[in-house]
Amino acid sequence: MDISKFAKKPTLTKIVIDDAEVIETYGESIEFHMLDQMSISTYFEFYRLQHEQDSDKLNELLRKIILKEDGTPVLSDDEIFPVDITLALLVKMNDFLGKSKTKALTQTTGEASK
Repeated sequence: MDISKFAKKPTLTKIVIDDAEVIETYGESIEFHMLDQMSISTYFEFYRLQHEQDSDKLNELLRKIILKEDGTPVLSDDEIFPVDITLALLVKMNDFLGKSKTKALTQTTGEASK
């Protein structure tokens, strides 16, 4: 299979935070947008910063990743989200990034795993 078939331009995707705690606290679900694909360096940085618990750099990265419907950043340089929303964002982003993986090829058959 030609690898060029996997190349694509990232598109904005709406993500909804709709867990009970957020709805109870804020009265409704919260929506944000992010690109459905990101560079491998951003992907690794996102997971590394979570592991290292580097909150300042993680906030900087969230400014790049969390977008409005028009693709512009939600946060300005001097803004941050409340901790509960930040944690909910991280959970949703982890879920989304985990689901965006393509099916891996099996080593024995070279066919997509089911």
